[in-house]
Amino acid sequence: MARKISMLLLLLFAQAAMAEESLESLAIKVYRGTDGQSIEVVTLAPREASEVVLRLQGTDSEQDGLSVRGKARTTGRGIDFVVRHRGADWVLLSQRAGDVDAFVPGKPSFRVKFNQEATDKASAAEVISAHLLQRESGRLTAFEKKAWPFLEKKYTARAAEAMAALRKACGTSPTFTFDWKTFDDEVMAELDVWAACAPLATRARARCATVKDVTVLTCRFGPALSLERGTGALIFTTTQGGAAEGPSFLEARLQ
Repeated sequence: MARKISMLLLLLFAQAAMAEESLESLAIKVYRGTDGQSIEVVTLAPREASEVVLRLQGTDSEQDGLSVRGKARTTGRGIDFVVRHRGADWVLLSQRAGDVDAFVPGKPSFRVKFNQEATDKASAAEVISAHLLQRESGRLTAFEKKAWPFLEKKYTARAAEAMAALRKACGTSPTFTFDWKTFDDEVMAELDVWAACAPLATRARARCATVKDVTVLTCRFGPALSLERGTGALIFTTTQGGAAEGPSFLEARLQ
């Protein structure tokens, strides 16, 4: 019963995401490892596109539950199921002459076998729903994007300087955080992230009363400017035009 309820909730929450991106499944196969690992492979329509969604379970890693989209690539020796990880292609599942090996990031490789019983019980819709929800939440972006340690360090230092100025002006000591999983590789490569996020810090410093009870200022990236208030938090969603458009947007909302 609990599984049925959770499945229903999963499908309901995924409806909004499905409205934006419709994925149709053609088939599902489940592969099992000897230590409880499970990899579900959903083939997407149209078949000639060779696109799949793979979900990992029971791998004892931070990737458990991940439902990631990839490609089934035929090689001279078999089939590779390739996804994006850390900004590059990653073979997650490889089939060679009847043997299937899994390569989960951060874990030793392990062999899996097709399991008919698990396949009969599996739900392609559930795997796709999980994928769409993770795309919406940013979990997949965090898995797929490459690491940007230099830029993240640089922008974090700029934020610390801004918080020191705010502390001097307002007498408050909030921290400034970036929701890095929302900044994909293209954004990190092309956008001055601090310039896009800085309006939150500058407008907060100009409106001390609005941040007297705020302990965290957070900047994330999205399709449209927005400002959310939580308990002790201000969350600013910036955009490509955030540096230019953010100040007036926040001026009207930080009163």
